[in-house]
Amino acid sequence: MKKWIVLFSIGICLLLANLDMTIVNLALPAFSTEFGASMQQIQLIIVSYLTAAAAFFCLFGKMADSVGRKRVFMFGAVLFMVSSLYIGAWSSTVTEIIVARFVQGAGFAATLGLALVLIANAFPPDQKGFATGVAVTITGVGMALGPPTGGFILQYLGWRWIFLLNVPLGLLSIVLTWIFVSDDAAEARRPLALDVAGVPFYLFALGCLIYVSNMLSIAATATLVALAVAGLLSAAIFVRRSLRKPAPLINVTLLTSRGYLTVILIRMIFNYTMASFLFVLPLFMQNVLDYSKLKSGMWLLCMTIAVAFIAPLAGKVIDRVGFRIPTLVSMSLLFVSCAAFCVLGPATSSAIFVVGLFCFGVSNGMLTTATINGVTTQVPAKDAGTAIGLFFTLVMVGSMFGVSVAGLVLDRVSHAEVVARLAHAALPLAEPARAALFMAANGSRNIAESGLQNDAPTFAAATQIAHAAYYSALGKLMTGNALLTLVGVGLSIMLLKKQPSRSMSGATHAIEIPER
Repeated sequence: MKKWIVLFSIGICLLLANLDMTIVNLALPAFSTEFGASMQQIQLIIVSYLTAAAAFFCLFGKMADSVGRKRVFMFGAVLFMVSSLYIGAWSSTVTEIIVARFVQGAGFAATLGLALVLIANAFPPDQKGFATGVAVTITGVGMALGPPTGGFILQYLGWRWIFLLNVPLGLLSIVLTWIFVSDDAAEARRPLALDVAGVPFYLFALGCLIYVSNMLSIAATATLVALAVAGLLSAAIFVRRSLRKPAPLINVTLLTSRGYLTVILIRMIFNYTMASFLFVLPLFMQNVLDYSKLKSGMWLLCMTIAVAFIAPLAGKVIDRVGFRIPTLVSMSLLFVSCAAFCVLGPATSSAIFVVGLFCFGVSNGMLTTATINGVTTQVPAKDAGTAIGLFFTLVMVGSMFGVSVAGLVLDRVSHAEVVARLAHAALPLAEPARAALFMAANGSRNIAESGLQNDAPTFAAATQIAHAAYYSALGKLMTGNALLTLVGVGLSIMLLKKQPSRSMSGATHAIEIPER
């Protein structure tokens, strides 16, 4: 009975984390409306979470080996719950939400890396695979439930409840984990082996990278150049220390394995595109297509149901044919999805939209399992845990860039389009209306919030300009995504052509989870 309670308690955290992946993105238009948030601020609500996850994933993994997995997991769950409570109950500015989301991302980093280990260690050896499969199914269910649940909550309760929902469920998970999950044996723990002096260089380099990528459209060029140079120098120092120290935060030497690096690059391309999609789609549906929050959530079901259905089957397919063919199929489907979104316009059939969402969902469900399996088969078994940690860290970096570049392209391209169209249109607009028009054109605000509704001809002209500018920017963004995805297809073909070793062909290695 105890093992099932452990599965339930840890599964709650997995469910909440995957619910949040889609629910928070659905709420982005609400943040813009209530707080007057700019495109850059909307980006940071997502990017701050991803930044914390990338920054602390490996660090919490090292700490878990020293102080115990249960303690680190519970610490992460508390961070996630408390930050959710603060956002839902007390936040009153976008800045507060961004900071709290950073804390929430740190909690996510502490729980994600340890959830599967704690679940597997609660079961006997002959049931570990089953338990891990159930955990993977929970993540798929979480993604599938996210859009309709989020749409309903946003439509009828308000955006604060998408965070408050985490509190009672998170508290239940913490209590059950505290009571039923066993502590690591004292003799299984190791002294903290970590190049502590190298950690600040890593965090500073990551911070500079994120700030520069998010502020390209508004910050002074000299400031960005200085920060970029400082970040690169810090990254160089960190890599140099990692190569020389016996216990680096990140074992960068793993990247010398061509197969391992190729799998990581493929997954980074996928996550870059996925983060771009998930950031853009809710804004597009609610602010451009003028869908309700509930309708937007229901449309996203075309994607998330495919994820939930494919993810459990992907493991069986990979066991039979290996991870390479599913990886190529996934990246090819991702290209089809990007191509479908490239042609979106005011007169585009909704069937194109459905095809794009469904292909993306199938690609997501298949590639997630394939790449995790892939990285563990490209390195020695003794390095599998470290390889997974570095893998997830770089994947999060790919997601951060996806959101940052999406916001930058939508903002800059749409701004240029609006300026050009206003120059040829006799459309006198006061400064507040012009500002609202620019925000509607980049998708961060609905044109209905421009205050122009009382002047029907002006409102119609402004709507036409805003939507034309948005579709132009969206087309360029998705074209760039499609071209990048072709690079991923090429890398997948390279993987397929690479002659696998006997241990990597056919059935692939299972992820070995130590019973400490």
